[in-house]
Amino acid sequence: MTIKRVIAAALLACACAQPAPTADAQVQPVSGSLFAAEPARQWRLPDQLREISGLAVSPDGRLFGHDDERAVIYEIDAREGALVKAFALGDVQRGDFEGLAITPSGDFWLTTSQGQLHRFREGADGARVAIETFDAGLRNVCEIEGLAYLAAEESLILACKRNEARGMRDTVSLYAWRGGDNIARPWRQLPESELTNAAGVEHFRPSSLDIDPRSGRLILLSARDGALAELSADGVLSARALGPQHTQAEGAAVLADGSLAIADEAVDGRALLSIYEGVRQ
Repeated sequence: MTIKRVIAAALLACACAQPAPTADAQVQPVSGSLFAAEPARQWRLPDQLREISGLAVSPDGRLFGHDDERAVIYEIDAREGALVKAFALGDVQRGDFEGLAITPSGDFWLTTSQGQLHRFREGADGARVAIETFDAGLRNVCEIEGLAYLAAEESLILACKRNEARGMRDTVSLYAWRGGDNIARPWRQLPESELTNAAGVEHFRPSSLDIDPRSGRLILLSARDGALAELSADGVLSARALGPQHTQAEGAAVLADGSLAIADEAVDGRALLSIYEGVRQ
């Protein structure tokens, strides 16, 4: 199927998408968290986004997401759960795409699970955009499943879902990469137990990473046990198990209004987009 047919089908399917049967939730605090305890809004996404993965927000506040296997970027209306447009990457057709980040200057970055980084600019609906490709040098270090841009260091931060070194299997590892680097450098590590104990889950294996632009907090998701953690340079500020509706939480992004979008890959049915309202600290 051509990219134009994929996009047309996605937009048509979107028109039939209805909000999930969840009433607006009262904004309730979670200890230490920037976000409410329950989602205020949820939508089922079109079938084309069954394998939705990373999310990211553009400098002007728009939400973008990508597919796990196809090199297609979707703009999503976070207020309605609707698809706005989609565009594809150059000659890249398929891969294991695991994270999306957008810089303040509007550069898009997409990473694979092996740390292959694609840089490109936003395209028009149905377009196929030119790309540049780089290697973060982590192929034999870990499996990547999360990407964010840290403006203060002009670096991409990559989150490891699984470390290859046996002695690092119980460690959550983050790496930083700047353009021109041959290999990403270790940026932050902490014992997995600090996150599992705080969230009350058995495992915490990062599936998504974002950085809150206001506070600088790291926002980490774990799809395996359905958990959300918020970290500072000093450690874990808040962690929680997510509700049963989060069957496979693969993407998270802080929206312009301070709320949090979480995308779940479809397990039985269609993918889910959830919006958690921001809570003042």
